[in-house]
Amino acid sequence: MPSQLTKLNLFEAVYNATSEGVKSKGYAKLDPWIVLIPKLGTLCDTTFEATHASSLEDLRNATKTHSGKAGSYGAFLLSSSGLSATSTTAPTEEQTKRIAALELLSHTYFHSTKGKEAVWIVSVPKHYTAWPHVELANKPIGTILATLDIGGDEKFSFADRRHIATAAQTGLAWTQKALIALDNVKSGSSTMEKLKRWFGNGSTTEVELTNFADTLRPALRKIAVKLNGGTVIVTDLVAIRTSANVNDIKARRSNAFVAKAEKQDVIYIEEGFFTPSARNVFQSSAGHWARIMVHEMTHREGGTVDKRYGWAGIGPSTGKISPTDAMVNADSWAIFVADAAEAMSKTDIERATNGV
Repeated sequence: MPSQLTKLNLFEAVYNATSEGVKSKGYAKLDPWIVLIPKLGTLCDTTFEATHASSLEDLRNATKTHSGKAGSYGAFLLSSSGLSATSTTAPTEEQTKRIAALELLSHTYFHSTKGKEAVWIVSVPKHYTAWPHVELANKPIGTILATLDIGGDEKFSFADRRHIATAAQTGLAWTQKALIALDNVKSGSSTMEKLKRWFGNGSTTEVELTNFADTLRPALRKIAVKLNGGTVIVTDLVAIRTSANVNDIKARRSNAFVAKAEKQDVIYIEEGFFTPSARNVFQSSAGHWARIMVHEMTHREGGTVDKRYGWAGIGPSTGKISPTDAMVNADSWAIFVADAAEAMSKTDIERATNGV
């Protein structure tokens, strides 16, 4: 079976289909669509617009109000394109795109804390094995209706979404504290000692570490801006949910991953994220989740790669990773950020240095 880790299955393609669908002509000029659709169209700009996030709740409230009258949730979405559950005419491609766009937006949430630490979470229901615009394409009305009406058992529960949002919030706080720490990399400073711990060994000079700090700063600033600016989108990669491809299974079992080729700031949260492991550096879930968030953002904003993970030991002084590799290793960056933010216990440091 071919891998589903393709460009067409990345969220960027999904977002484009959703944006085109919600902005297309042909929606019913009836209540509530005549008011709701323009709002949703404004929401979907180059990426989701935080100032128009309330339109998502408007959509969900409309489904609660009107689904009973329409007969069901699915019938209500069908009505957006002038279709009914008893229609005998096959829906057009454009009608299906519009319905799929509304289905995806119905399961999209904006989480923010006092206007900061904002993150978008797309939680497509578990029964989907492809993104809505793919799963509903070329299907008769009966099949579309049945798919929409299976229920709202979403990939991420309300509690899951809160944990993801908190991870972003904590990751931002760590990054901001690390940036403050990097203002002082003088010899003998606490920050210099932490740079030595995660990026140096006995032969690494303080000049080399000071120069590396100049690489860290701009990347961490970008991460802080993204986590604080309402551009980060968290979802799972729906197309690999049931794939039997070896690469897809590996991706599905991971904590999370990003696609560097994707212009939007998307983090794919997978099975490992919510699965506690004795090998985690951080034995608290909150610390583990925040580390993952920072780790993935360093891939996007710092160009890091995965040379070695914290659970295997990433202290260069142990000889398990070279300073050169540590300086491009995502987990080394994430662990340094946590350490610089004073978020690591002695046990956490020991586990990350020597491995579990």
